[in-house]
Amino acid sequence: MKLYQSPTSPFVRMARATAELKGLTSRIELMDARADQAAFEKLNPLNKVPTLVTDDGEVLIESRLICQYLDGLAGGPQLYPKDDGARRKILQQEALIHGVMDASVARRMDQRKPDAPASAWWEERQKRKVDIGLNVIEKALGDYTGNNTVTPVLVGCMCHFLDRVCPDDWRQGRPGLAKWYEAYRKEPHMAKTEVNE
Repeated sequence: MKLYQSPTSPFVRMARATAELKGLTSRIELMDARADQAAFEKLNPLNKVPTLVTDDGEVLIESRLICQYLDGLAGGPQLYPKDDGARRKILQQEALIHGVMDASVARRMDQRKPDAPASAWWEERQKRKVDIGLNVIEKALGDYTGNNTVTPVLVGCMCHFLDRVCPDDWRQGRPGLAKWYEAYRKEPHMAKTEVNE
């Protein structure tokens, strides 16, 4: 398999940490998605990482899809439950975590625009999404972290990403999440995939 990536992407890290947990890293070749832009865009018309090319040539263009595909391969723990109700719960948690990260990316991109000042309305809207999402996770921390599913992996990747890009202290008012993250980031699959700019 080939995983097209940018090393600092949190979405790439989610796929890589999942592969670590599943014992699949020896089967995955890491590819620089930006080495040949034209060729990469033929694989993924959205020009986003991660992108996985499976052993049989199927192209998967989104991190959640890639994590689910990797989970379906033999080895390691079952990260997405087979039971429909339990699976929907994990997918709902996954959607919230991705929403927090998407809003954080939107804030960062707006602040980095070279041609116009950041929009106060847009900034507040995205900040509110991040705050509410993190508060939900803090309040239901055991549901998001106290299990052997993909969710703790995603929460850990999210926290590291917020450390890098969030202008606010996400730990403020969230002591449970902060404490959990400091311990979880030392897990082998997290330590091996941590990349800092």
